[in-house]
Amino acid sequence: MKPGPLALPALRGVVGDWVYYSCLMPITEIALRVRYADEIHPDKALSALIQRSLEGPRAKHIAEYLTTKERFFNSLVLATYGGSPDWLEVGNFKSANKAEILKLVPGSSKDALGFLALSGSEKIFAVDGQHRLAGIRRAVADGADLSQEQAPVILVGHKKDTAGMQRTRRLFTTLNKTAVPVRKRDIITLDEDDVMAIISRRLVETNSSFRDPKIAVIGSQGIPVGNRVCLTTISSLYDTLKLLFMFDLGQRTDRSLRFNRPTDERLDKYYEVATSYFDALATTFKPVGQLLSSSDPSAITEKHRGPHGGHLLFRPIGLEIVTRVAIEMARQKDLDAGTAIKSLKKIPTDLAEAPYAGVIWDPMRQIINVKGKGLARDILRYICGLPVDMKKLETDFDLAEGDFNKALKGFEAMKLS
Repeated sequence: MKPGPLALPALRGVVGDWVYYSCLMPITEIALRVRYADEIHPDKALSALIQRSLEGPRAKHIAEYLTTKERFFNSLVLATYGGSPDWLEVGNFKSANKAEILKLVPGSSKDALGFLALSGSEKIFAVDGQHRLAGIRRAVADGADLSQEQAPVILVGHKKDTAGMQRTRRLFTTLNKTAVPVRKRDIITLDEDDVMAIISRRLVETNSSFRDPKIAVIGSQGIPVGNRVCLTTISSLYDTLKLLFMFDLGQRTDRSLRFNRPTDERLDKYYEVATSYFDALATTFKPVGQLLSSSDPSAITEKHRGPHGGHLLFRPIGLEIVTRVAIEMARQKDLDAGTAIKSLKKIPTDLAEAPYAGVIWDPMRQIINVKGKGLARDILRYICGLPVDMKKLETDFDLAEGDFNKALKGFEAMKLS
């Protein structure tokens, strides 16, 4: 369908040397009129690369999001050239009973309100918001009823000469490079679609076993050196729940868990998955159970985390390793995660001893070595009788610690019966 004339309610403004129009555009018109940013790349291979990167899984997920009741978009930045857009000012302000308000309106603002009229012959492409555009186009193509929806757009002018394309490319990269992803701590505290965030909040707000300070409600992933109270951080709890919920769904990706809020009944099920797993963890590993049930958690944590190393599960890295191994055990033996964790009751847990010393625990510096996480997980998998690439295990161990054959005898002795 060829675009026809269209008038958009708009505000006109200036930032730096850019004149822009902040408009409301019907979503169906966005799908019809707006292209990807291939217009700023005369090379067709670069244009094709942009399109391939956009019309993938993310476009599908955004299209699905557009069918949810609570959908919302921030502004797309669009560049336009050609055609003959007209700016129609609405400057004749009147008030029948509150004329004094008009005195508060600055003269410059009176010129900022109006309509931007498009003829339909303009070329428009997305400078910022290309994935949103891809999702919009896909949703409309799939028949989503968005005919009454409007989305905010910011329109700027573009020229097709060399200088104009450089200027628009610079705007494109500036907007995209300086965009800051939503921080994990903000997702945990605010997101109402992300299942892990919802359940993390519910646990720390309503369950005494998880209430701060037992779960440290802080911005960092790791536990501050001076914290001798918590079991782990809320970010670590979030990551643990992600592993559990993906396993519960039988999925290898967390996308459906992050963007599609389930029913309240389904959220209750996820809550049960979380509490059942941690109940099993508390039953299987006595120090964890003592902390979660204690009215004075610092008395427990002091013994199990500090410069001496301490208990594997009192570190976020240890909680992740054990959870991943338990889930692998559950998959292999067709168990639930709670039952699988109980089968790991006799795994070594002292960071200062084999197999963790020199791998994820640096006894000289008395700190966690995150680089050893993969190796530690593979060693624990071997101890638990799970399939392991022995060649890779030997290579990784030799690089990290040395004398694999000697260490292997020790791992054999630790193997679960």
